[in-house]
Amino acid sequence: MPVIVSSKEIHPFLPSLGSPSAIERDRAERQDIRPLEIAIINLMADKLATERQLATWLGNTALQVHLTFATTDGYVSDVQAGRETKNTPSEHIRKFYQGWSDIRHRKFDGLIVTGVNALKPRVKDESIWPEVAAILDWSGTNVLSSLFLCWGAKAALKHFHDIESIKGETKLFGLFEHRIASDKTGILFGFPDVFPVPVSRWKSPLRKDILQHPDIEIVADSEEGGPNILVESAPYDNGKFLFPRRLYILNHPEYDTETLGNEYRRDSSSNAQTPLPKHYFRTSDVAKTPPNTWRHTAHIYTNWVKAMYEATPYDLNRIPEAF
Repeated sequence: MPVIVSSKEIHPFLPSLGSPSAIERDRAERQDIRPLEIAIINLMADKLATERQLATWLGNTALQVHLTFATTDGYVSDVQAGRETKNTPSEHIRKFYQGWSDIRHRKFDGLIVTGVNALKPRVKDESIWPEVAAILDWSGTNVLSSLFLCWGAKAALKHFHDIESIKGETKLFGLFEHRIASDKTGILFGFPDVFPVPVSRWKSPLRKDILQHPDIEIVADSEEGGPNILVESAPYDNGKFLFPRRLYILNHPEYDTETLGNEYRRDSSSNAQTPLPKHYFRTSDVAKTPPNTWRHTAHIYTNWVKAMYEATPYDLNRIPEAF
């Protein structure tokens, strides 16, 4: 949360009122505070792991965050009709998930659209594309800030900018070094200049295609993995500051220590030629879990929560007027 200052003058080392990190004392004493409303459209097969990984970091602030779990209408309808799911207990879906149509009348401070087990050559070829496209359209009028993760990021880049993600000859899989390229919204506040992040995907957008869109800022770049964190910003507080209107994360800061190793063992059990995740295992013993050197990068989620808190209106009905 912002620090409170008693003066409008610039302090030598505390954030001044020219920074979103500070709030004037009189305003702080009159400030209305409510829980942030965040919807997670969870398309992952293992919904439990994704819920836990994201909620751990979304809840890692002094702010109250109310999470609403939802997924596509077709998936929820199938489960309610008795379909047994492979990776997530059907009863869990029935208890904790709604179809998107059940929440589309609401407005949210934040939206997360996760990845999915993508099987088709192009993003729009996936069977869930029509439902996801409708959700992306809805986000433009009912959500202050959207975070698109993995396949969700590729889907959003295609939908909003017609940027195609191209399938590589091999899977981009491992722990890759990233560098901060630019950060106008401060979404990587506290990050070192260079940091590792888990990556696991077959398809990627091309740098040359991203650069055709000046409204997209490449925030983190990787020599091996290409652009990995992208931001579309919007002004708030009468144009004084920028916040991440759309945040595209193609990598996985939220991954647990064992996630890449478990994914490798799963894939190699059916294909002995599966390559090791690059830069992940420290020894030839793949049964030994390596140290977690990227945990701090999941603070991008807490930074996102903070950015929403600073920019969102108290009255949710003012969305999208706030931007």
